[in-house]
Amino acid sequence: MILRMLEVGPLGTNCYIAGDETSKEGIIIDPGADGDFILKQVKALGLNIKMIVLTHSHIDHIGALAEVKEATGAEIAIHEDDAPSLQNQPFRMFFAKPSRPTPAYCRLLKEGDIINVGKFQFKVLHTPGHTEGGISLVGEDVVFTGDTLFNSSIGRADFPGASYNVEMDSIRNKLMTLPDDFKVYPGHGPSSTIGAERKSNPFLNRIM
Repeated sequence: MILRMLEVGPLGTNCYIAGDETSKEGIIIDPGADGDFILKQVKALGLNIKMIVLTHSHIDHIGALAEVKEATGAEIAIHEDDAPSLQNQPFRMFFAKPSRPTPAYCRLLKEGDIINVGKFQFKVLHTPGHTEGGISLVGEDVVFTGDTLFNSSIGRADFPGASYNVEMDSIRNKLMTLPDDFKVYPGHGPSSTIGAERKSNPFLNRIM
């Protein structure tokens, strides 16, 4: 699998480009900012972007959505519980420069949905807590966790619609059921593994 992580925007959001080496089909996960930079990477990888997947609707994860959508024509996918807030961004003025209007979603995601990328598949896990419609994407041996689980930390649960208890349930009942060798690709910061987080994440030690 082709996989490229890009750190974008003032909050250091991780944007991921994933694709199939054979078919050259690809997806972009969380185009948070710096659309030109993201698109240059897509071109360098030679990928045809079929879908833009949003792990949640916060502005630091969708800031370049309009630009990337316009350039690629890709379908926009977001969980059904975060779709209503996609175009309502109360933190926009604090976290991002003014940008073009956010385009509407094309596909509503729910628990168990499968996203096909060439010969690869990603399964949608509904992992709310940071937002009501937060998702993680599970591949063969990887999981993209958005702002639910970080390396040695978790996503903030003090925003509107967030819940610490719900987030802990998502981590315990969804993410921690994955094998220890699964690579964790979070929405911010360095990557990790499920095993490393199970062992040393201070937040998880409170619930495991």
